Amino acid sequence: MSEQIKIGFTSIPPQDDKIAFDNFFKHFYPRLTAYACLFLESEAAEDIVQDLFVYIWENSKFISIHTSLEAYLFKSVYQRCLNQIKQRKTRNIHLKIIENYLLEFESQLFDPDTNDSIRKLYMEELKEDINNAIDSLPEKCRKVFMLSYIHNLKNKEISKVLDISQSTVENHIYNALKILRQKLAKHSHIIAILFPL
Repeated sequence: MSEQIKIGFTSIPPQDDKIAFDNFFKHFYPRLTAYACLFLESEAAEDIVQDLFVYIWENSKFISIHTSLEAYLFKSVYQRCLNQIKQRKTRNIHLKIIENYLLEFESQLFDPDTNDSIRKLYMEELKEDINNAIDSLPEKCRKVFMLSYIHNLKNKEISKVLDISQSTVENHIYNALKILRQKLAKHSHIIAILFPL
């Protein structure tokens, strides 16, 4: 040790001299806190300085000072402030990584294109909506639509089965598709593929 631990402000007071340590604290605390405030907000600066004094109190017997006591104290505060700034930056980076991961996870979890369960639920809902929309068609219109899109009959075949003209079949199909597109508007991107006009 280049400087022995003894009472006074040129060295750290011994741990068993509480009065000397209180005076030591009162002497340096305001200046060290003002210095820490150059790097951090006041509350964090005060915490840094208080933590330093606690560390000095608990470890006074083991601290070696190779410069002046004042230089040691200011350098300690400076180093602790830098460490906290680095920790905050690291924490912010980690938080950003976690935030991005959660956004990606949420996107995968709820995107029908990447999640089988959601896709299944979506397809079940789509199927039910299509069935309800088809059931709501006028009877003749529904029969023509079912024969065309469900049973894959050609217009000429439907015309013979239902004993109506081909133009009537075409009109029914056109009207059915128009009604279905209106009723299934929320599934428009799928309906346009399933039932093109």
